[in-house]
Amino acid sequence: MVIIRSETNFTYLGDIMVTQDLKNVNGPVDLALKYKSPADDTNQPFRLFLPSAYDGVTPLPLLIVLHGSSGTQDTYFDQASYGDGLYKRLADERNMMVLSPHAYGLTEFRGIGELDVLCVLDFVQERVPVDEERVVLTGLSMGGTGSSFLCCRYPHLFAGGAPIGSCYEDLALIPNLRHLPMYYIQGADDWPIYGKEGPIPISKRLEELDYDVIFWVVPDTPHNAVVRTANEVFEWTDKRRAVKHPKSITYNAYLPIHGRAYWTEIREFKTPGPPAKLQADIVSGNWISIRIENATQIALFPDSPLFDLATQISMEVNGTALPGVICKANEEIRLASKENVWRAEVGPRKLRPLTAYRTHKIGSVEKAPTQDEYPESSMGNWMTDAMRHAAGTDIAIYNQKHYRGMSVKDGQDLYLIDLFDWIRPYAWCLSTMELSGQVLLAILEDNLRDGENVRNLLVQVSGCRYTFDRNRPFEDRIVDSDIDPERTYSIVCEKQAVSRENIWLADLFEQIPHTDLEISIISAAWSYIEQCNGQVSGVLEERVKELN
Repeated sequence: MVIIRSETNFTYLGDIMVTQDLKNVNGPVDLALKYKSPADDTNQPFRLFLPSAYDGVTPLPLLIVLHGSSGTQDTYFDQASYGDGLYKRLADERNMMVLSPHAYGLTEFRGIGELDVLCVLDFVQERVPVDEERVVLTGLSMGGTGSSFLCCRYPHLFAGGAPIGSCYEDLALIPNLRHLPMYYIQGADDWPIYGKEGPIPISKRLEELDYDVIFWVVPDTPHNAVVRTANEVFEWTDKRRAVKHPKSITYNAYLPIHGRAYWTEIREFKTPGPPAKLQADIVSGNWISIRIENATQIALFPDSPLFDLATQISMEVNGTALPGVICKANEEIRLASKENVWRAEVGPRKLRPLTAYRTHKIGSVEKAPTQDEYPESSMGNWMTDAMRHAAGTDIAIYNQKHYRGMSVKDGQDLYLIDLFDWIRPYAWCLSTMELSGQVLLAILEDNLRDGENVRNLLVQVSGCRYTFDRNRPFEDRIVDSDIDPERTYSIVCEKQAVSRENIWLADLFEQIPHTDLEISIISAAWSYIEQCNGQVSGVLEERVKELN
């Protein structure tokens, strides 16, 4: 069905399944389109604005806008709080296209939501002349967080990122932004959570690395700073040009599904959990110097203009020179390590499409962990076991307050991408600390409050047990535990427990010394599945028990 209406001098076409290109469409035009998701073959919506300058021939810059958790693909195009089509009007003035995906599954633009962005970008690039050196990513709130997430994992796709009101805080991947300018925007009244969980630590780290970053705290502005900052975002976007062929690449990855960057790809990890790290430099001519950590296989794609494919390519890996190779167009150099000895071979290029969804099978679900049980949940047990295994601590604590994952099913196969849908909405790193048993017991007591969130606030544990009685006075409800008040324990939790206080910390919020690990909750889950021989099984063991 096609609906045509007048909308501020823009033609609107709604509910279209497009099977051909859009090169015969005349701008300005606002398109409501759909594509078939490779995840489940469902038709997923998105919006695309083509400006007056669009002629179907001339490549134009593209601004991708990601909506917040309460929005849709229509939010940036139609919603009053986003300026009633302000982005379309500004795009028309600057001869830009605007693309707004739908956050499929509300996964914070991770997993199936990440696929949504990659698919619509691929869909549009196949049908519309896009200037691929001028693709910029922005978004508000969940969309801002998603912008940071995607820029850190696909820096070669974008010319810049402008997260607004974001709370992404995974510093281990920030070095990936070496060639990708970032413009962090935060309303001054949107404090302190969003500021300190995103732009503040990230901007500081980017400045330490001497990368291109702007951090703008907008005066007298709330969480939604879209309208207030629209002109500045478009002005900044208009100046961005991607670095498509860098001579030096710095790239870290938690998972091989996110291993590709520019002319390199991390394919196999040595140890699941900590990130694999790659530094690749073209020293001179066809000479490549490579430094690799926690990876056993990488691939190089030596294309022009960086390489002369008519002559031999020489390289060193971790300080050891390898025999030179000849690599033709459409071939790749595969570097593999066995017993810490690296070898190189040339073979046909095997680039996995970024929109390939279920790749890298990691196991299967024997008995699905769930959040349904009370007071102890099998999901809580599984997650805390995974965290404790990854961090090597005495005890792990976890709070399911913010958990909104898509459940897994008994007997289903698990792939790496499934972890983002299951363990969401966050991909936080882990933090460790040293606490006395007395303080730990006080924290567990503090989370036995009365009220509507009783179920969600309850702390799940690994490495200890406790029993409580809600008929007793608050702060005196733990009646039994194997925690020794006199002992000092090593503890692991998600970073947001100490940055956002998603676990009540007995009045010690921001007072507990802690260490942030280069291990995300997602990579910890992968590591634990490997440890369990690919089997996921939720169990109940009365770690958390309620009397009466």
